[in-house]
Amino acid sequence: MLKAKNLRLKYPSTDHKIFDGLDIEIKDKEKVLLLGPSGSGKSTLLNVLSGIVPDLIDLPMKYDELEVARHAGVIFQDPDSQFCMPQVNEELAFILENQQVPQDEMDHRIQAALNKVQLDVNPKQAINKLSGGMKQKLAIAGTLLMEADTLFLDEPTAMLDIEATQNLWDLLKDLWADQTVLIVEHKVAHVWDYVDRVILMNHEGQIIQQGSPDKILANYEETLTEYGVWHPNAWTAAPLPNQTPNISSQSFRFNYQDGAIQRGRRTLYQVPDLTISPGQWLTITGKNGSGKTTLFESMMQLIPYQGTMQWNEQKLKKVRDAASHMYLVYQNPELQFIQNSVYDEIFVNYEYMNPQHADEQTTAMLALLDLAHVSKQHPFELSMGQKRRLSVATALSTNANIILLDEPTFGLDSHNTFKLITLFQERIAKGQTIVMITHDPHIIERYPSRHFEVLNGILHEVEVPAND
Repeated sequence: MLKAKNLRLKYPSTDHKIFDGLDIEIKDKEKVLLLGPSGSGKSTLLNVLSGIVPDLIDLPMKYDELEVARHAGVIFQDPDSQFCMPQVNEELAFILENQQVPQDEMDHRIQAALNKVQLDVNPKQAINKLSGGMKQKLAIAGTLLMEADTLFLDEPTAMLDIEATQNLWDLLKDLWADQTVLIVEHKVAHVWDYVDRVILMNHEGQIIQQGSPDKILANYEETLTEYGVWHPNAWTAAPLPNQTPNISSQSFRFNYQDGAIQRGRRTLYQVPDLTISPGQWLTITGKNGSGKTTLFESMMQLIPYQGTMQWNEQKLKKVRDAASHMYLVYQNPELQFIQNSVYDEIFVNYEYMNPQHADEQTTAMLALLDLAHVSKQHPFELSMGQKRRLSVATALSTNANIILLDEPTFGLDSHNTFKLITLFQERIAKGQTIVMITHDPHIIERYPSRHFEVLNGILHEVEVPAND
C-alpha cells in the first residue's frame, strides 16, 4: 500500500507549499491515473511515494503518516535523469548486478528487454548518442528488468512516436497485473479504460475529485477542461485552424538541396529538396531515432551533413549565420537555460532587442504562459511542463524568422498546449515560420500548412488535408 497523511512539502526557493495537508492512499495492485495541470505537483508526489524524496532529493517535508514503495520501478519524463552508465548494456547490466543475477544470464536478459521495447540498437551503443525516444525505451527496458512490485510512470511515452506509444502501453498493460501502478500521463486514451481510479488535482496540489474513469468523465468533464487536464474529449476545446492570411512584408527563403542527414559517418536519410518561406507551419514526423532532431541541428550548422543549405541564395556554413535567422528549441529544455531565474531567461532576449519595453514584454509573456508565479525560481526547479513552456517562451521572445521546435507540447496540459498553438498561429500570421517535430496526431491533422515524414530513407512531403 502507498499512503501519505497530512503531507506538507515545499521547495526551498519558494514561499508557497507544493502540498499542504495532502491525504492519499493507493491499495496494493491498484492502477491509478493521476491528473492535474502542469505544476500541480504530480511528479513530486510520485517522487515522494517512490521514496526518491527525501532519500535522493532532500526537500523540506512533514507528514503524519507515510508509506512508500520499497521495491519500485520509476520511469521519468526525462530519461536522462535516471541513467548512471555510459553504454546501453552497462546500464542494464548494472540493474541486474544489483539483483545478483549471474553474469552468464545477463546478455540474454538484456537482449530480451531490448526486444520487448523494440529498441533495435547495438548493446554497446553510447546512451548519449540515442534520440530522446530511444532513451525512453531504454529507461522502460531497465524498469522491466527490475521486476518491481510497484510502478511509477511519469509520462513514460512522452517522447515516443505513435506506434511506439501504442506498443509500450500494450506491453505495460500485459505486465502490470500483479503490480501497483501510479501513472502521470497526458496521452490518456491509451490507459483511460484500463485504470481502476482517476485522481484529479488542482493548481494548489489538492485532490479535488477521484473515482472510476467513467464516473470522472461523466460527472466532472467540465472540471477536467477547466483545469486543462487531458481527457478523451479535450480536443473539442482546441483552437480552430487559422485561416488568417500572412500580413508580413518580410521575405526570406531557406533551401536545402541534394542533402543527406548523417549521424557520425552513417547516412540516416536523403533530403532531395526542402524549401521554407515566411508564414508557414511545418510538421515533421518519423520513427524514434530516424534523425528528426539531427535535421534541426544540421540546419543550425551544429553538425556535418551532405548537400547545400542556403539562406536567400547565400550558402550557410557557420552557426552564427544560421542563428541570425533561426532559433532551435530542444526536446530537453534544460539544454538551453542560461539564466538563474525564469524571469531573466525571457528578459535577456527582450532586453537585447528593445531595452525600453523589455520588462513589460517579459511580464506579459510570463502571464500568458502561466509562469508568473514561478518567475523568481531557477529554471531547473520547474516541473517538466513549466520547463517546456519556458523554453518555448525564450524562442517566442526573439525575432527569429524560423523557429525550430522539437516536441514543444510534450508534458503540457491542454490549456497551455492550446495557448502555444494560438501563439504559433499569431506568429505565422505575421510572417514567422514554425517548423515542429511532433508525434501528436491532433496537431498534425489540424494545423500545419505542410507536413513531412521521414520514411524509407527519404524526407517526404505528405499532402495536408484541407481544413474546411
